[in-house]
Amino acid sequence: MRYTLTLQEHHLTELKQLVLKPDGYERPAILMCGFSEASNDIWDGGSEMRFLSKEIIPIPDNQINSHTSAMVNWDTAIFRKAMKRAKENNLRICLVHSHPEGHEQFSEIDDKHEKELFEMIYSRNGGILPNLSLIITCSGVLTARACTSNLVYHQIDFIRVMGSRYNFYYKGKYTVIAKEEFSRQQLAFGPSLNADLSKLRIAVVGNGATGSATAHLLARLGVGQILLVDKDLVERSNLSRLHGATSSDADLGKSKAAVLAKFLANIGIGCRIRKIEEWVVNAQVRDALKTCDIIFSCTDDNSGRILMNRFAHFFLVPVIDMGIVIDPAKDRKEQLETLQGRVTIVQPGNTCLLCRNIVNRQLAREEDLKRNDPVGYLRQKEEAYVIGENNPSPAVITFTSEVATMAVNELINRLTGFKTNGVEKHIIRFFDKGIDRRPHISPDEDCPICGSDEYWGRGDMTPFLDQIN
Repeated sequence: MRYTLTLQEHHLTELKQLVLKPDGYERPAILMCGFSEASNDIWDGGSEMRFLSKEIIPIPDNQINSHTSAMVNWDTAIFRKAMKRAKENNLRICLVHSHPEGHEQFSEIDDKHEKELFEMIYSRNGGILPNLSLIITCSGVLTARACTSNLVYHQIDFIRVMGSRYNFYYKGKYTVIAKEEFSRQQLAFGPSLNADLSKLRIAVVGNGATGSATAHLLARLGVGQILLVDKDLVERSNLSRLHGATSSDADLGKSKAAVLAKFLANIGIGCRIRKIEEWVVNAQVRDALKTCDIIFSCTDDNSGRILMNRFAHFFLVPVIDMGIVIDPAKDRKEQLETLQGRVTIVQPGNTCLLCRNIVNRQLAREEDLKRNDPVGYLRQKEEAYVIGENNPSPAVITFTSEVATMAVNELINRLTGFKTNGVEKHIIRFFDKGIDRRPHISPDEDCPICGSDEYWGRGDMTPFLDQIN
């Protein structure tokens, strides 16, 4: 079993404010966490328990019985309330405290006090799922561990902090020896970027024009693990823009995912590739996505986008969604009516794809109907109850590849902070006008996804993503 922790960036900021004070004394707080269980890790075949920060319960100073720079003792009244909330909402409890003197590991005092608290949790709430604890040092180092129901500790070996920046904490981050292939990259951004990229597990959903370009860029950058998801087959009309595809692939009707996987593996710089030749709404795909750190959404599938829109918030896995629109001019007085590309970051705190009107619910329902009941779909199409299939959209490799580059560069920006104007949330590039725009759209007040934090970090639920089919 692998244990990992994902923190929303604003939660970490609040925790630091609560437990790190100028007087140098230890202080506690309680972090309530959702969780995600992946029983068959697509990368290594094991299991992963992923804790997801959901909400913070502060412990005010008047509830602290005594504390020094090396220990803290606090009233358990708030803790009992936290246990009740965890039981009622199927959440896990994370005990948080500071180490003002900078010690990065749990002390013997921590072991003793935390064991007593974990015993209380399992005695009152029962169950076998682990709870956890987190240390925050004065320098900002994070160390965490899980405690199972038999009171055995297990190190949490990977901590993600996701927000305006993407930060990762893991053993050996600053001692990784860079491969020669990425030495020029290291000259630009230092060794930590290469180290982070080598650790990341990134899914590319949709392996067509933008998807194949995105996956190619990620592999060349040194991303350690890439999951490819697509059920479509290579066709002759794809060859002008599919990275890695050949005419023989089209003639043999090979899948886009399989062709792209072989192409990336043959680069030979150590990227582990996994592929699933299914639609993103497939149960196998969604379970695999639960083992990923970041998702690139390169599909024009409305149903899949709606799923990923929710997934990003429930599981705190950012979705970098992209699209391109090329519309020929109807009157032919001008060559093109529209030529624009878009990159949207979907994660807690950003306006979601539904509120931005990027996805169409009716088309999503029709896509699901076509996959699950093709006969019924054709019948409704004949009866004009569905919009039906549109003509093929225009596509040009230079523009699809540029949108992919925009998206991957935003990942680099969130890892390094190289853009002086901050991070992008939603950017539209008007290729024909040579300008970028960043329209601000506020969440709908009644949007359950981005208009409220109810689902942020909720993790596993029944039904999945709280959706009723």
